[in-house]
Amino acid sequence: MSGLGKLKEEHLALSSGIGLAGFAISNFYESIEMAFAEFEDEIIDSIVKPNKTSAIHWYLSHFQDISRQIHDLRDVEDRLEYCLDFIVRILKEANLDPKLPVPDFDNCTEDWHEECECKEMFDKWERYVNHNAGEIDDLIIHSAFQVIFLDRKFLHDFHLALSEFIKYNMSDIQKKYPDCVTSKGRINRFYFPKWLTNAVFYRDKGTCTICRCDLSNLIRSQNTVHIDHIVPLDVFGSNDASNFQLLCEACNTSKGARATTTSSINVPFWNH
Repeated sequence: MSGLGKLKEEHLALSSGIGLAGFAISNFYESIEMAFAEFEDEIIDSIVKPNKTSAIHWYLSHFQDISRQIHDLRDVEDRLEYCLDFIVRILKEANLDPKLPVPDFDNCTEDWHEECECKEMFDKWERYVNHNAGEIDDLIIHSAFQVIFLDRKFLHDFHLALSEFIKYNMSDIQKKYPDCVTSKGRINRFYFPKWLTNAVFYRDKGTCTICRCDLSNLIRSQNTVHIDHIVPLDVFGSNDASNFQLLCEACNTSKGARATTTSSINVPFWNH
C-alpha cells in the first residue's frame, strides 16, 4: 500500500492498559450487555461511521475508574503505604508529576495514620488523582485499546455481540441517523478514512488475514489491498473502527457478504 503516513509516537500507560485489557477480555461474556446498556448512545454514535473512539473504548470505560479503584483499595488495605505506592505508579504511567511531598511513613509514630501529617499528605495525593481522573482513565483506556486491537479473535466475538445490539436497536439508530441506514435496515457502508486504513495495515503487517499473502507491494505487487468488515454489514455489522481487517481481493471476494471469517494468526517476536 503506497502513501502510508508516519505513525505519531505518544506516551502510553501500557502496564495499566494491559491489566485493563486482560480484565475486560476475561469478563466479556458476563459484562457485555451491561456495558452496552450503560453506553448505548455513545456506542450508537461510534458504529455508523469510523470514529477514533470506538465501541471497544466504551466497553473498556465500563471497567475503568481510577478514583473508584483507589477508594476500593483503601477499603481493602489497612496501610496507606500500599495505597500511595499504587497512586505513585499510576501517576508515573500517566506521565503526571504532582510535585507533592511524600509522607514519611517509616518515621511516623501512628501505625494507622488516621490523624497524622502522613494522612494529610496522602489526602493531597488522592485529591490530585481525583482531579485528573478523566485524563488518567482516558489514557489507560487508550492504552488498553492498543492491546485489544491486536486480538482479532476477540474483535470478532465482540462485534458478533455488537451485531445483536445493532439488530435490537435498529429503529433507534435509524431515527438518529436516517442517512446511515439502508432500506433493508442495515448500517450503510461508509468510506474508510486514512487513519483507519493505516491502522489496519500496520496491525495486520501488510498481510492478508486469511491467506497470509503479502499486500505490502514490497515482495509481490499483484495483490490488491481490501479493507474488510470482520462482521459484515449484511449481518448487522457496523462501521465501528475496530471491525476491520486486511484482506487480499481473492479472500475478500470469496468471504461473501455474510461470513465472519478472521484469523488469530500473528507474527511473534520470535518462535518457540
